[in-house]
Amino acid sequence: MILSITFYMVASAGMSIFNKLAVMNLPLPLTIVVLQMVFTVASLGCSPSVLRYGSADDLRRWSFTVPPLFVGMLASSMLAMQFSTLGTIVVCRNVAPIFTMLIEGMFRIPFVSTAHTILSLITIVAGVAIYEANDLKFSFVGTGAIMVNMVFAVLERIMQRHLMSNSPVDMSKPMMMMLNNAIGSPPTLVLAMIWGEHSRWGSAFGALSLHGVAYLIISCLNGLAISYAGIRLQHMVAATTFMVITNVNKFAVIFFGILAFNETATPMSIMGCSLAILGGVYYAEARKRADAERAAHKAGQYSKVGAESG
Repeated sequence: MILSITFYMVASAGMSIFNKLAVMNLPLPLTIVVLQMVFTVASLGCSPSVLRYGSADDLRRWSFTVPPLFVGMLASSMLAMQFSTLGTIVVCRNVAPIFTMLIEGMFRIPFVSTAHTILSLITIVAGVAIYEANDLKFSFVGTGAIMVNMVFAVLERIMQRHLMSNSPVDMSKPMMMMLNNAIGSPPTLVLAMIWGEHSRWGSAFGALSLHGVAYLIISCLNGLAISYAGIRLQHMVAATTFMVITNVNKFAVIFFGILAFNETATPMSIMGCSLAILGGVYYAEARKRADAERAAHKAGQYSKVGAESG
């Protein structure tokens, strides 16, 4: 578990940094997503023995649910990279547990609300508000893309967990990755053309430097790593916990943005950033305790019923 979490956290932080570098050197965010997907499909195609599935029904259940959400998540994330700073993306994503709670509630997934979970969410929201109020590079388009990204990310994680734990499909993790990327690449290419990126392919790729090529290749490698790490970790933890894990490792990403891209670094923005991320840590602990108390209460009820029936 610890190794899986560590691997995912490193891949997640690297993905943020190298995607930002890639889109700065090649301002075609959706095209970059297509290239990352094609790279993943080609890499997995070199090892067909790992692409295992149980039945046609397993393929259908996964193919018609997860890949569309996967496309929405990656496309909105890359658009956010183009229009927002790393700091804004990292800080705003800390409100993802709120989206997760709301969506889990819609799907009637059990959740225990306590004073600590509510206080932690208030801390997160306060931190985000302070940071955004002091963000010198605020973008409505970028912030909108971040919000859309969080909705798609929550839905995708919940659906993945459902198909891996609650109503599991018989399918290897590489096969899940293959389906996500193979099915997702054509609609992402269509989105890129609708966005008008195809008209800039010649000039953008023609102006791409060697450093830009290196960043693009590393982002593709990182995309392959995070696809596997995300699927591997998803069946181990709840969706809300997964979202928190995704966010709490981002201090390094924020400081990288400050040092490399001269992003906002006022005392108030740093305070807001710290509040938001520490609020995420607080929330993770509060959620863990609440879930443990709920499980203990349920076990106590079963014991009482068993004693009465005996």
